[in-house]
Amino acid sequence: MDSTENVVFKNEFGNVTDKRVILNYKSGVEDIPIGQISSISLKHKRNNFFAIGSFAIAVVAIIAMLANIVRIPGAGVLIIIVIVIFAFLSGIANWIGHHEIVISTSGQNRKGLKVEMAKTKEGRQFVDAIRKAIFK
Repeated sequence: MDSTENVVFKNEFGNVTDKRVILNYKSGVEDIPIGQISSISLKHKRNNFFAIGSFAIAVVAIIAMLANIVRIPGAGVLIIIVIVIFAFLSGIANWIGHHEIVISTSGQNRKGLKVEMAKTKEGRQFVDAIRKAIFK
């Protein structure tokens, strides 16, 4: 950054100045001039296949356990209950999904910034700051 740039917004996802956007990835940073950004969006992503599969595994395990409850030893019931809880929580996590900040330059999408559910507000603020810098 040179001394003529003004920082418009800054958080854990990166910095927005009046001339560029600096994205903070886990593997490093990427510097994109504001003039090259053609679009920005905050997309919600979820994995329906794994969510439905996890729910199905939980239901099948419950049915199998209840159908054979007399023949299954106590440790087996405990293991099935742990599997059901894990599958159910995995299904919920995949159904809820996560958000991703996607920036396009010259019609090509850059590497997306993953936004966890707890950081959705900060992700929206970052996207709004970039939009304001682009369309000022």
